[in-house]
Parts: sequence; C-alpha cells; structure tokens
Amino acid sequence: MKRDSQIKGEGLKKRYILFIVMLGVALLAVFGDRGLIDLYRLARERDGIVNYITVLDEKNTEIEKRIKLLKTDERYIELIAKKELGMIGRNEVIYKIKEPG
Repeated sequence: MKRDSQIKGEGLKKRYILFIVMLGVALLAVFGDRGLIDLYRLARERDGIVNYITVLDEKNTEIEKRIKLLKTDERYIELIAKKELGMIGRNEVIYKIKEPG
C-alpha cells in the first residue's frame, strides 16, 4: 500500500512540474521577448509606418504634378508668381485703397 501511494505521489509531482513548465512557456510566449504582446506592438508600429509612407507618396505625387506644371504651363507659372511672389502681369494695375483713419 505504501508503495502505491508513493507511485501516485511521484505521478502527481511529475504532473505538477509539467504544469509549472507549461505555465512558464505560456508566459514567455505571451510576455517574453518576441512574444505575442511584442508582436502586436510591432504590427501596430508597422501599420503606422505604412500609413506614413502612403501619405509621403501622395505628397510626392502632388509635388511631381506641380513640377511638371512649372516646367510646361505658363499660366500656372504666372499664377504662382502672383500668389507667392506678389507680382503683377503686364497691363495689370493694382489699386491700393486707404482706409479712412
């Protein structure tokens, strides 16, 4: 009888050790370096970088369009000169009205 209880106790001890080891492996898989939490954080970081790249690509496309217009479209060049440099075209007159003061 004593022998049977020793065998059962050893089996229980082995199961307990196996449970502890499996719990440790599970904790490492979730919280450890390269674990699930780290994987989730890296996925979010990657998504942010992909979105940033998309925005930069859109800006680059817009800049390329403006460069092409500046090289080829005289009306666009005139518009930019008037808007950004305050220039006026030929035969144009600017009237400055003083406010009564």
